[in-house]
Amino acid sequence: MSGAAGPDTTTCRRRLVGAALVALLLVTGVARAATYYVRQTIGDDTHDGLGPQAAWQHLSKLSSAMHAGDVAYVGPGLYREEVVVENDGAPDARIVFVADTTGQHTGDPPGTVMVTGADPLDGTIFAPHASPGVYTARIPSTVWGAVEMDGPQYRYGGTRETRELVVEKMSPVDVVAKLPSTYYYDDAAKVLYLHTSDGRPPATHEMELITRGNGILVQGKRHVTVMGFTFRHMQDSGISFFKDAGDGIAVDNTSYGSRQGIRVYGAPDVLVYGNTLFRNENSGVYFAARSTKGVAIGNTAYENVKGVRWSSQSVDGLCLDNTLFENRERGIAIENADRTLVRRNKVVDNSASQVLVIESAYSAEADCYETHRPGELVAEFYPYFERDRHATLAEYQRARHQDLSSRAGGCGPLPAKVDVHRLQAETAAYAARARKLLSGAQEAEVSGGVRRWLDWLRGK
Repeated sequence: MSGAAGPDTTTCRRRLVGAALVALLLVTGVARAATYYVRQTIGDDTHDGLGPQAAWQHLSKLSSAMHAGDVAYVGPGLYREEVVVENDGAPDARIVFVADTTGQHTGDPPGTVMVTGADPLDGTIFAPHASPGVYTARIPSTVWGAVEMDGPQYRYGGTRETRELVVEKMSPVDVVAKLPSTYYYDDAAKVLYLHTSDGRPPATHEMELITRGNGILVQGKRHVTVMGFTFRHMQDSGISFFKDAGDGIAVDNTSYGSRQGIRVYGAPDVLVYGNTLFRNENSGVYFAARSTKGVAIGNTAYENVKGVRWSSQSVDGLCLDNTLFENRERGIAIENADRTLVRRNKVVDNSASQVLVIESAYSAEADCYETHRPGELVAEFYPYFERDRHATLAEYQRARHQDLSSRAGGCGPLPAKVDVHRLQAETAAYAARARKLLSGAQEAEVSGGVRRWLDWLRGK
């Protein structure tokens, strides 16, 4: 079902709205607001960061630097670090983080601005355990996950929430022995247990360990915008608006391989617009813990457990113009979150159901649903009685009087999925390639200057 999609009406509308939104978000009402620059190519943390030629090298320098009205432009490359926002923005002077993928502001060649919570692992340090398929190594610092970069780049599952541990009371090591693509970190002993996807030694894979919590963490701070970044393999999420971090905005980011792509927890009035979120362990976007008025517009979410999710009294949400397909359980989940509006979403081939509603008053209309595989439901409701599980849109409409103008089938082509291997290769090689390009440009400029001087000397 996946394939390249041409620009339809919804896509064009999203682009127009997005362009207007970007222009709005970059307006500042603070006369002395600063503009900071981070560049892997020529950055130096001894500089002041206040110009492209005085850029910092490390993203984490922005944690304490950014204040109300400040804008940061981050050049392309692979950043193995995180930002913890330490200051508030203001309604008319947001703190704005911009991934400068075009190089228009930083002067770098175009490329992806990737932030990862994972670090490369030397697989040869592992020794076989007594349990077949399990390998162990002593790791001094806490490990929050593992990923095979030569695979589809899902992060390994932990043992804490498995049925085997919680219900069957198996030991964590026995759970790892039973389940491929799992890990257990014994914090007391500082020992990591891994079971690879195929049971072969870790050294036969390109492995990374997850050691950082979030790409950009906004905790208790308000009026922060994050635009255009690619995040992967965090302990929690690419972007986290956490505990009273209200009025946040995430626009046009990509986030994959974490627990959530974007997490909104106890943070009201957060807008998540135009992001691509996939292969996350829990949800693409998750509004939780009274994250009221949470808005998800124009996002693409696939191969997460749930595409977009509201729960735990995150009331008055809006789910609009999202494309949610091939998630491993549900496309849209509304769980104890009243007054959620669901409009104009494309919801296709999510494995358990396209919509899950648990004890929530909601309103859905003008959506498109497609199911092609056995067992997929259009909608289901908790508690699970037979009458609350609906295999077709017509059945759901009759039972619930929702989505009465929605359609079954004909949703159109789906977006192409991200090629994570190409993305990783490009970002890993970016800094060296970009420095070479910049050096060549400088040499050409000097050479051109010499030629112009000689031409002037010759009277040309």
